[in-house]
Amino acid sequence: MATCPRCKGPLTDDHHCPKRQSLVVLEIIAAALGGGFVGLLLLAAFDPRGQIADMDVVTFVVGGAIAVGINRLIRS
Repeated sequence: MATCPRCKGPLTDDHHCPKRQSLVVLEIIAAALGGGFVGLLLLAAFDPRGQIADMDVVTFVVGGAIAVGINRLIRS
């Protein structure tokens, strides 16, 4: 059986090389940053006067975690 020259896996008709680890890490970071910013935008939309104090960091972290979770769920 032939082997893939890049990943050394079996070369079948439906072969796809796995993504490089650095690209997966960049994808996770981009999803976390995007989710964090969406979380901040939602906080600003639902609390325009800023009555919820000290929630910026929490909103950013929770939004990023949700975005990474959705991204990993979709990609797996």
